[in-house]
Amino acid sequence: MSTTSLPPRVDATKKRVPSWLIYSLLTIALWGIWGATSKAVASDINAYMNQVLFTIGLIPLLFLVIRSPRLAGGKNRRRGIFYAFITGILGGAGNILFFTSLTMGGRAAVVVPMTSLSPLATVILAFLVLREKISASQIVGLGLAFVAIYLLSL
Repeated sequence: MSTTSLPPRVDATKKRVPSWLIYSLLTIALWGIWGATSKAVASDINAYMNQVLFTIGLIPLLFLVIRSPRLAGGKNRRRGIFYAFITGILGGAGNILFFTSLTMGGRAAVVVPMTSLSPLATVILAFLVLREKISASQIVGLGLAFVAIYLLSL
């Protein structure tokens, strides 16, 4: 009888890809396609019409969200609704500026990655307004993001 030992059993759940990573990768793919199609549309319609059509395109997704059991809300629903509304205004204004930059001749290969550096503003605002700490690696990342903006603009 052989005394060879079997390899240790690996729990199948540890091998699974985390769901957040799958969602993040799908987001990258969808936003990447969105950025390229936004440039294709920019030569045919202006930024404001692009934003209107972009918003209309969200309507089918709205029906999926409305059916979600998670729609019930949280602890402070009114404040959440207010912040969500402000977020929508800021996002819409950002979209109009994004579409404008494409219609004014900006190349998608430059505009999309450059505008994807928006977390730079988030980190700075989190430090200044929310009083969050910034680590040394985040400071290096901020510096590299500024270098990226410069290199993309050449």
